[in-house]
Amino acid sequence: MKKNLLSFLFVLASAFTFAQTGLVINEIDYDQPGIDSSEFIELYNAGSSSVNLSDYSVLLVNCNNSTFAAYATISLPAQTLAPGAYFVICSPLKPSANCNQQFSHAFSGGYIQNGGSASAPAPDVVAIQENATQNYVDMVSYEGSCVAPYSGMGVTIAESDTVVAQDTLNGIPQAPLKTFGISRYPNGIDTNSDSVDFKRACITPGAANVNVASNCSGISSIQTNNGQTFGMMVYPNPSRGLVQVDFRGKSVRNGNLAVIDMLGNEVKNFRINSNNSKYSLDLSELQSGIYFIKAVTDQGMAMQRVVVKK
Repeated sequence: MKKNLLSFLFVLASAFTFAQTGLVINEIDYDQPGIDSSEFIELYNAGSSSVNLSDYSVLLVNCNNSTFAAYATISLPAQTLAPGAYFVICSPLKPSANCNQQFSHAFSGGYIQNGGSASAPAPDVVAIQENATQNYVDMVSYEGSCVAPYSGMGVTIAESDTVVAQDTLNGIPQAPLKTFGISRYPNGIDTNSDSVDFKRACITPGAANVNVASNCSGISSIQTNNGQTFGMMVYPNPSRGLVQVDFRGKSVRNGNLAVIDMLGNEVKNFRINSNNSKYSLDLSELQSGIYFIKAVTDQGMAMQRVVVKK
């Protein structure tokens, strides 16, 4: 019996192939206390060239099912997603910030299945599939590891349980507010191990992910003083060294721009001491590779990925 099961899984896995692309699942908020009314999935272009979203579909898969059939397939619009840009798919009940497309499917539990629990593991998967080839370009298994063809060291239950104790602000419960999800940190990182790449953190739909999992309702790292989402663009990307950091029209002063390599080392630091919405950085002395530009300012915090290619 065991030999037959292993043979079945091998044949099943062989029927699926994986492609390489810059498009990744960057953040998921799949479970809230009570009614799941504000779920979302954030896609992110971590590559160095634009992608046409209509070439891909997002699949939601129940791993507690021997057929591994998708319980929902989300078609994406004919829209070009630039390097470092986000695309957010959200609930129509309480749309998240920066929502680009609303879910059209629904079931009794909401829009994204919640997985299992520590006592009854039942992982689920969100995957991106290329329409023309049926290849999977990215997938995330949460609440544990799914089996082939969706295996890959899934996000542990401890890290992917987004319904935790009530969020607090200065020690005061902020019920019914729930602002936890699972996200890649740093933004767009992909080691092919969900348990390494994803952690429970404060949600940041359509903005750079943060490594913070407390006081989300009062977090200043993703909000401006007037409550709008704080973010930035970095271009050209890839770059030979000279880049523009654009805070999307918001004047920013009294802060720093740090350049961080893939090992987490800060390799350059620039002081912001003017009152502009755009700043020029010279990265030409850095070797070709992938870096992250992290802005910590009076307006908030944001992070974007940049490719230096000489």
